[in-house]
Amino acid sequence: MSRASSETHVSVPAPKVVCVFLAQFDIKLGYKLVWTNYPTPQDLAGIDARALPSGIHEHSLTTVYLTHELQGQLHYGFARFRQLDLNPDMPDSSGSLDRLLVKMYSLGVLVEPLKGKFWPPHQYLSLGWEYGPAVDAALIDFLNTEDLSLLDRLAGSLNVESLHVPAPKSAPVYRHHPLSKLPAVLSLVGPLLFSLYKAAILRKRILILGSSSQPHAPLTSCTRTRDPSTAGELAYVLSLVSVVPKDVNMDSLGATTLKSSRPIYTVGLYDLESDFLSKFPAYIAYSGDEILKLQTQIYDVVLQLPADDCSSCKMTTSTDPDVLIKSTYNDYSKFLKLYQRLPQLSVGASASDDLASIKTSSSILSALGLAHFVEGKEKLACEPQWWLADATSPISWREYVWLAFAWFASAGATTREAEIINLVDERTEEDVPDLLVRLTSIVGQFHRLTRKWFYVIDEIVSEMVEYAQMDAQGHFTQGEFVLELTLQDVVDMELDPYSLQDLEFIKQFALMYWGETISDVEIGLGVNGLCC
Repeated sequence: MSRASSETHVSVPAPKVVCVFLAQFDIKLGYKLVWTNYPTPQDLAGIDARALPSGIHEHSLTTVYLTHELQGQLHYGFARFRQLDLNPDMPDSSGSLDRLLVKMYSLGVLVEPLKGKFWPPHQYLSLGWEYGPAVDAALIDFLNTEDLSLLDRLAGSLNVESLHVPAPKSAPVYRHHPLSKLPAVLSLVGPLLFSLYKAAILRKRILILGSSSQPHAPLTSCTRTRDPSTAGELAYVLSLVSVVPKDVNMDSLGATTLKSSRPIYTVGLYDLESDFLSKFPAYIAYSGDEILKLQTQIYDVVLQLPADDCSSCKMTTSTDPDVLIKSTYNDYSKFLKLYQRLPQLSVGASASDDLASIKTSSSILSALGLAHFVEGKEKLACEPQWWLADATSPISWREYVWLAFAWFASAGATTREAEIINLVDERTEEDVPDLLVRLTSIVGQFHRLTRKWFYVIDEIVSEMVEYAQMDAQGHFTQGEFVLELTLQDVVDMELDPYSLQDLEFIKQFALMYWGETISDVEIGLGVNGLCC
């Protein structure tokens, strides 16, 4: 098991539940907090809107990840959402759904924050997901009976210290673990995962926006999962892959930058009326309120989720909203190899919000329209066209010039693939039998890459400082340092030396974490910047 994998794969006791609540959305009355066991319900103001984000009416069932401030502390939690459709089996002549006959409820919990010293991702995962089966069962019973005493019994059982919560590997509970939805997350964002990962490393504020459809759309469990649950799991995955590994000593760098981005999961228009978002300088959040895209002061990067199965994700910045951010071809190649590492099991799955769980055999992925690898072949079957066409930048003219030059110099032996460094290690699936470990080993590959970026830059900066001259008072005579990098340094960082996007990322990365030592970054590509 890799070091990063072992850091991620740590057993943390199920957190204590401090609040259980039931929220309802009525098409006439709006949001309503129907019931809670919390002694001061006024402290839960706004949680009904968080548990029922805009666009949730399009899904028959889903899970919403939450954050909410109680007594000055940020609490994490989740809400299970279900709809009870009382429409007759035969729709009306227009074929639309009468929303007055659809009851929409979210049953949620907030849990106690972790105490003491802990790795940041452990806090972000302290959502109470272990209680998912119990909460969902109670919600189903309530929808059938509307008996609030069922919720009293649920709250009592969750707060019993002796309550037995199955281990994470247990099948009924494991599918509720956010990391188990990694296949759906990767399928949703495609190679843009690497662009989001780099933005998170730079501690950008990342807003994930849902795309709404018609208000009278039928209830669906879409094959390409893009519901609030998957968006929340994407926020968690991004915070997990972009955390600075434990063995990178940022104190020695003199850097005051945050070691991780914080997922605050679900936000909405109501947060514009408070200072909630301003408290988190490097947040990752989801919202169903598309109008938030116009509020460019609250985010740095926005990811627009597709409105339907045929559309693609679109990533832009607040400063240049008309220019799409795309992955490099290098990242696209890495992503395909990463996707190939997903567990390939032969178990069943249902077409629900849990379809994106660990149950991801190639036959199931094929039936759901998700990309998968054909057994015995390296070709990715059913690959979404937009992964390459819409989410990946074409090879630049700079690279074309260099490849032409290298082709003649090597008598035609140079290929683009020769420069692509394999993100994935050489172990086979049999070497990593445990499913959770196999998923965290994928996360570990990002940590390995982050670690390499820190080590390469820090080594160059350290050598530069070591040979710098000092005056009698121990101050550097040079004053300001300019970090000079070569094309080979970029290659050593497993980034694309031909991509202006990657070169700009390196500059921002170096200035962000070594800003107290260096004042600028220069990357030389030789021969007037065309080739080396």
